[in-house]
Amino acid sequence: MKLKSCFLHLLKSPEYESVLSVEEYENLKRELMYEYEQPSMQSIALLPNEFRIIKDIRNETAKYNRNNLTRTEAYLTFYKKHPEIHWALLAHMVSRNGGYHMTDLKGDLMNHLFKEADRRKFFRFLEDANAAIFADAYPQLLLYSYAVNQSFDLRKFLTIFHVSRFMRPIWEQFSHKKNSTLLTIALIINEQQMLEERLLTRPPHSQLLKRLDFQLQENLGFTMVLFPYEQKKDTLTRMTGLVVKRFADLKSRILIGKKLYSLLFQDLQVLKGVLEFCRDVPHSGSRADYWSGVFSTKNRNRVYSPVLGDAWSDATLSYVPKNDWFVTDQSIKDVQSYPKVKRTDLTKQAYEQINMLQMINKTSQLITAENRETARSGQ
Repeated sequence: MKLKSCFLHLLKSPEYESVLSVEEYENLKRELMYEYEQPSMQSIALLPNEFRIIKDIRNETAKYNRNNLTRTEAYLTFYKKHPEIHWALLAHMVSRNGGYHMTDLKGDLMNHLFKEADRRKFFRFLEDANAAIFADAYPQLLLYSYAVNQSFDLRKFLTIFHVSRFMRPIWEQFSHKKNSTLLTIALIINEQQMLEERLLTRPPHSQLLKRLDFQLQENLGFTMVLFPYEQKKDTLTRMTGLVVKRFADLKSRILIGKKLYSLLFQDLQVLKGVLEFCRDVPHSGSRADYWSGVFSTKNRNRVYSPVLGDAWSDATLSYVPKNDWFVTDQSIKDVQSYPKVKRTDLTKQAYEQINMLQMINKTSQLITAENRETARSGQ
């Protein structure tokens, strides 16, 4: 009765949308609890054609896990083929923003705020997180694509690719009922839990999250996620999105993912505008993608924002352990609901933030130059 009253509260709440009915949630919870009690790895026998599928998926994942540009494009290509997989479009847009944060480190917004060694560390943090999510999620997407066209034991292959037990009943249910919202929420939970277990709580990234300058970046809006939703010819393309706070906190990251999904797929104007933007503007990593009148890839009379290839070379992928994060049942309740989010126009705020960052960056450049001159004079 307590659970039922909780669901009734959610259904009536003006702030949350329910993902499942009470009965559906109870059934899914039983399935997830069953998986929770199973060993994370099991001995699996494979047929010759199944070895080929595994090889193809591994090759395809490695091919597109080269850098932020290839990952971002792979998500969008997949979404165009399978628009029922909402998560792929959300991942594309979040990955676009990740690329912009990478190039910010070498552009006029931040290139003098940090030493070169620190900029490389921050890039490596962003790159490793971006790559780890892709390495975990993209095989799942490809497996689903195979399953659409043939008889396929999805559960067996999820295990082979070290996908968490948490996702097994989710994908099985999606193959029958096509609940796009449930799959998206589950993937958000899975990927953030995976990052927490395999990357963020391990050196060197665990130390980076604790550093003061990472908190400074959060305060400067380094982790703002923007969705261009209305393109303008003579003025700034209008932006919506969220300012990410408390990135080091797992629950906060999951909530942010849910809010971004709500904003992207529950506001039809945002969805339409984002799809038009994706169609018209290939991802380059430069913020000139959306504000070409403000940013430039050539460092002339506008704010310099390089394309990804000019800012960073492809990085060798870091080793990420394959541990299954699903070792407690605490995350099961997170699939119940997601928050309703009203669109907020962030165009003015984002533009003012650019001006502030550019000013701080130039001030840092002048201070560094003066310190060098003082040091020379004192010699």
